[in-house]
Amino acid sequence: MKANLYRFSLIALTVFSGALIFSSCGGKKAESQMTGPKVAATVAVAELKDYPSQYSFSGKIEAEKQATLSTRMMGQVERIYVKRGQQVKQGDLLLQIRNQDVLAKKAQVEASKVEASTAFASAEKDLKRFEALYATNSASDKEMDDIRTHYQMAKARLEAVAQMEKEVEESIRYTTIRAPYSGVVTGKFIEEGDMANPGMPLLGMESPAQWKVIARIPEADIARLKLNDPVKVNINALEGLILDGTIAEINPSSGTTGNQFEAKIGINARGEDTNRLYSGMYATVVYEKGTSPLMLVPQTALVHRGQLTGIYTVSQNGTALLRWIRPGKSFGDSVEVLSGLTDGEKYIQTTEGKLYDGALIEN
Repeated sequence: MKANLYRFSLIALTVFSGALIFSSCGGKKAESQMTGPKVAATVAVAELKDYPSQYSFSGKIEAEKQATLSTRMMGQVERIYVKRGQQVKQGDLLLQIRNQDVLAKKAQVEASKVEASTAFASAEKDLKRFEALYATNSASDKEMDDIRTHYQMAKARLEAVAQMEKEVEESIRYTTIRAPYSGVVTGKFIEEGDMANPGMPLLGMESPAQWKVIARIPEADIARLKLNDPVKVNINALEGLILDGTIAEINPSSGTTGNQFEAKIGINARGEDTNRLYSGMYATVVYEKGTSPLMLVPQTALVHRGQLTGIYTVSQNGTALLRWIRPGKSFGDSVEVLSGLTDGEKYIQTTEGKLYDGALIEN
């Protein structure tokens, strides 16, 4: 009996000693992990602050002045003097329509004008002569009435010919298509030898001196927009180019724009910025209205693993802890955090070494 009791005591002492040794080794291992190589990092504190509420809309750049040139005359295109992309000045001849018939009519009108002018001058002399005779009772009332009628008819004939001359001049103007303002030719819709018809587009042009953005506004945001409110216009193709703009027009109807409202944004572009813009470029219009609480973190602090987005936080022991978050909208170099990070929590912005879960952080 005593031998069994002695043997049991010896086994219990052995087990206790083994556990103590294992615990000591584990403690040393944990201690070695806590005192391992530190990773230098910049630590920041997440803050929930009020920021201006931003709303963004997409749109396209267009020239403020655009024109589609056509004619009201039917005739064959005799010559086109310009091509797409060519700079033109106001009054430059762009396209000529064959107008021999109009020129022939002009010659007829000019001959009629000479005839009418001569007849009017003769009738005017006769009227003055008969007025003198009538004053001395040398002409009858009927003769006086007849000569006045003849004078009025000659005068009406001369005025009619003058109106015909204006009509011919207008017809000639529609056979010689000239630039309505200085700009650039953007479209050519007909070729030499083709038949031009009234109202048919012939050439397109625009003035690159002033630009605008036609933006589409969702119905949830249209009530926030006000005329003359300032906006920022980000040109997508020209990274880093952000221009000031103003809301110039708001279309209150979406019947023809697919349930999206249309707004015109005037762009304040000057100098070299104006020359870098082209019609059709995509633009993002950023509109600020009111404030809202947001938690923003730098883009550089985020970690992307497939479709997941995370951020390294700092635990109470000073180690890195990867936390998955749900990101929101982007604001320049920052991203909104919708969930996964709390106000006042520490997170790692940048690091000089390889960061991993459990790494000891040196701020």
